[in-house]
Amino acid sequence: MRSAPGDLETGSLLAAVAEGWGLDPTTIEYLPKGAGSHHWRLASAKGGLHFVTVDNLDAKPWLGDRRDAVFDGLGHALGTAAALREEAGLEFVVAPIAGRGGEPVRRLDDRYAVSVFPFLAGRSYPFGAHDDPWLRAEAVEMIAALHRSALAGLDIAVSQVPGVGDRAELERFLADPGRTWDGGPFAESARNILAARAAELARLVSGFDRLVDATAPARAHAVITHGEPHPGNLMSVDGRVVLIDWDTVALGPPERDMWLIAGSDEDLRRYQELTGRALDPAVVMLYRLRWYLDDIASAVAMFCNPHRDTADTRLFRDLLPANLAELSRWLEDGRLWSV
Repeated sequence: MRSAPGDLETGSLLAAVAEGWGLDPTTIEYLPKGAGSHHWRLASAKGGLHFVTVDNLDAKPWLGDRRDAVFDGLGHALGTAAALREEAGLEFVVAPIAGRGGEPVRRLDDRYAVSVFPFLAGRSYPFGAHDDPWLRAEAVEMIAALHRSALAGLDIAVSQVPGVGDRAELERFLADPGRTWDGGPFAESARNILAARAAELARLVSGFDRLVDATAPARAHAVITHGEPHPGNLMSVDGRVVLIDWDTVALGPPERDMWLIAGSDEDLRRYQELTGRALDPAVVMLYRLRWYLDDIASAVAMFCNPHRDTADTRLFRDLLPANLAELSRWLEDGRLWSV
């Protein structure tokens, strides 16, 4: 996130890191990176540099609908990442550093949780499409290795059924798009933008549900998936590419990852060559649509609830018109309504 959480004191964070990981912090610097978690670079007298991540337990709906459930889900996800690296030997997995008790994540307070990672010096890539053929090929290789992993993951990774995060907030809005929002500076302007397309949005949500049902047989064979292997979650470090941000790891169909990567027939051919599995176009479409609706629902949840004027809320507000403009394209896609 571009803005540090206003209700979290740095002293509390430093104390939690010192107690939970035995680090002796000397300096800490907030890093305005990413879109789902808060990050700091921490220097320790005993262990050099570390990458400290704080997660808001109210902002990860795919992990649960209550803070305790989200915290447990985050622990499962980061524990899976650690197992993939340490037990399955997948060296491209950037896993958390275990705390003193072996746990990958620690509760900071009722709302926040903290985890600690190695600090990696290397090249980051911008969020967006996989336009670089070389980087895309590297991603295909890594994801194929992940999907082939000998780790069954059934007792570690959580099963993922395609769903829209913040679905409850989205449903409440669609049931009464005229209800006033008053939780922050962008509340009513965002609601007005959304309300103008509410009928179309409701129709697209119904289409998504139809697609979930229709693709159930094709999604039956699950593998361990990362969930978001876009360029923003890749880094080049010491001559190799690594994959970060494993809080979305789950058991699911291969298409859950590959819809974000495959940009050519060569990518598809290479993936099939490495895994022996062809991708189902309808399942690819399902995950592409889930991502789109997830963005819209996240905006609904952000602006119908209390919020502040920050770089993150301004960005979400400014992107809303362009995101909603995509509704027409989705609704005109005959494949969605032929299932």
